[in-house]
Amino acid sequence: MIQIGAIIQFSSHDDLSQFAQLATPLWVFDVDRHKIWWANPAGIDFWEAHNLLELLDRDFSTDSDTVRIRLQQIVNSSSGSERIQDTWTLYPNGDPKTVSLSFLPVHIEANVNAVLIEVKQYFDNNTDQESLRILEAARASALMVSTFSADGRLLAQNPAALNCYGTATSGLLGNDMVGRLKDPDVAKQLLSTATGGQSFDTEQEMRTQNGFRVHRILARRGRDPVTGTFVAVLSEEDITKQAIIQRQMQELNERLEAEVIERTRKLAESEERYALATQNAAIWDWDIEQDHLFVSPSFIEALKYDPSDFRVALASSGIADLVHPEDVVSYRAELDRHLNEPDVPFHHEHRFLMGTGEFRWFHALGKCVVDHAGVPKRSVGLLTDISDRKRLEASLFSAQRLEAIGQLTGGIAHDFNNLLTVVQGNAELLGIVDDPDHELAGQIIKAAQRGAELTRHLLAFSRKQTLLPRSVDLFDLVSTISKTLLRVLGEEVSVTTQLEDNLWAIHADPTQVESAILNVALNARDAMPQGGKLVIECKNREIPGGGGRSNIESSLQPGQYVEIIIRDTGLGMSENTLARAFEPFFTTKEVGQGSGLGLSMVFGFSRQSGGDATIQTAPGEGTTISITLPRSSSVQETKAVSRPSDVIQGKGEHIHVLEDNPDVQKVIFETLEAMNYRVSLSSNAKAAMQAVTQKPHPDLILTDVVLPGGQSGLDFARQVSILHPGIKIVLMSGYPEGPLTEIALVKEGYAFLQKPMERVLLSQTIRSVLIG
Repeated sequence: MIQIGAIIQFSSHDDLSQFAQLATPLWVFDVDRHKIWWANPAGIDFWEAHNLLELLDRDFSTDSDTVRIRLQQIVNSSSGSERIQDTWTLYPNGDPKTVSLSFLPVHIEANVNAVLIEVKQYFDNNTDQESLRILEAARASALMVSTFSADGRLLAQNPAALNCYGTATSGLLGNDMVGRLKDPDVAKQLLSTATGGQSFDTEQEMRTQNGFRVHRILARRGRDPVTGTFVAVLSEEDITKQAIIQRQMQELNERLEAEVIERTRKLAESEERYALATQNAAIWDWDIEQDHLFVSPSFIEALKYDPSDFRVALASSGIADLVHPEDVVSYRAELDRHLNEPDVPFHHEHRFLMGTGEFRWFHALGKCVVDHAGVPKRSVGLLTDISDRKRLEASLFSAQRLEAIGQLTGGIAHDFNNLLTVVQGNAELLGIVDDPDHELAGQIIKAAQRGAELTRHLLAFSRKQTLLPRSVDLFDLVSTISKTLLRVLGEEVSVTTQLEDNLWAIHADPTQVESAILNVALNARDAMPQGGKLVIECKNREIPGGGGRSNIESSLQPGQYVEIIIRDTGLGMSENTLARAFEPFFTTKEVGQGSGLGLSMVFGFSRQSGGDATIQTAPGEGTTISITLPRSSSVQETKAVSRPSDVIQGKGEHIHVLEDNPDVQKVIFETLEAMNYRVSLSSNAKAAMQAVTQKPHPDLILTDVVLPGGQSGLDFARQVSILHPGIKIVLMSGYPEGPLTEIALVKEGYAFLQKPMERVLLSQTIRSVLIG
């Protein structure tokens, strides 16, 4: 082995004999000839070859251009004194292996370029496949992607950007954003995305290794996954050829402009032809000098006005007065730009006041006609109704937001509730010992319960919470909760209930029904700072099939429902507040006085239960919130939810706890022991099965639903029930994915505890199952 400068050179395989005994897979890849030159035994095993000779003869000619470019970039971008780490997916015998590799550029034989490659880490089959595919796509993409810090330093770039600008150490082009752009002011604008959050879409001349090129740049704010700071993420597309063509087209358009103007003048002179052209299209023609606006009959028809009434309104107030107040500013700004830049088409989306009194969305696309001096003379254009498209976009955005919140919350709920179980469980254990700080333990318990409540509200909004629906008697439930509301809302708020005779039972989770009514009532209290009236009304409701249904009914399947209507005499909501009332984290309260999750939970719970929630309100006129839930088909009706009060001590029974989280396992162990139970533990289903088959069998198994190894707690419970039907079973989980909990309870009769669970509820559930 010889070191020439910073580059190590291996003249033969003997130079690498010191690496032969290493357990880490190593091999030397000949970059110039694109083949393996040497490998240690571990490397031969990694490539699933029988021996070194077979591996050296292996054909790598089918490798993609991306692989070859990345290897060449590694050789070119390193000085040889430092290793480069990267994540690759290799295919020893056709099957993918995703690994973290370390690359060290070396020379072999007579200064042949090669890299010494070491496997640093394996990624198993559970690795996020989508993330790996996206990573590979970013590397293979012809689109140039770069990440910059807020001060303009290059943090990362994909191979396409590396080919264009070079490495971060190769000089001005690669080091910072300012060096890349011809206009430094634009560079500052792009970097402002890291701090300001706004995105930029622009076409700019760029300094590249191949001279100036025209790139389309999209800059967005991102976050550095290493430091957590905000960064600017740039994606660039080389549009130099398109820019040249565009300039040529612009020159051609300028040459043809005189002909277009002449043809437009001749068309204006022909009243008959113009009338025919405008008969079936919503067209406007504005004489700018005379300030006279002509609109086609179809234009008036699109806005659903009587022609005579429309022309009178137009003459007295102008077209801008028909534009929605929220769109007027942007509409006038686009109109001013249209007149100042007549070569750029008028392009705007806004809402018009219809003859029916409603607002609908329209897209206006127009063009200026100018004289020989470039002064605008006329504006002509087309109006298109885009209301349906706008509704579809809003619905799609809402669905995407809902799915994103659901994925985020579902991803953390299990681990977060396990954490809260440890916090709450240990705090409750502190509360039962003779400790001077037991009041602090109570505060910790309340904080943990509040954290669990926030998680449940998020899951409710995204319709991914675990529901335990059953037949619920609203007479009993509303009567119980109205008594609670009298204490919670205070003397200034009177509470009245109005329940229809022969009120149907509903099919819903009674706990969530109570929570929904309580959340709405608390919001009503805050909207009545001087006091007021709260009315809770329940009535049966039939949703018909076919057409002619109201907007509220359109979101529900035809059938029988019960509507819970909660009215207050409070301040009411503005139009903007109403539009966002069901959004998670939206609140009009001061910081620290509300999470903004109450109404979003009500909305998500009602939708997940097969119903809906709506709001009717106006400033100064109070608020009415309707929660519509499906009628129960069961005759048996569940009374209102009873709250546990006292811990029930055990009688020395043996409980086996199956829980993989050691902290949760410990706190459950100590809690059950304090309740006078004998407790044994396991961390996986296999060990638990071995433990429970030994005699004497445990009296009860408390198992988590989500277990390692691919087997759920429900699967384990089924096996135990078959082998040892006398053993009682209680399931628990922070967030069981899918319908496992509902299936277990409704179909198979297992009791379930939602983490974090109060010590009282844990004791009563276990005692109920043991004596049942």
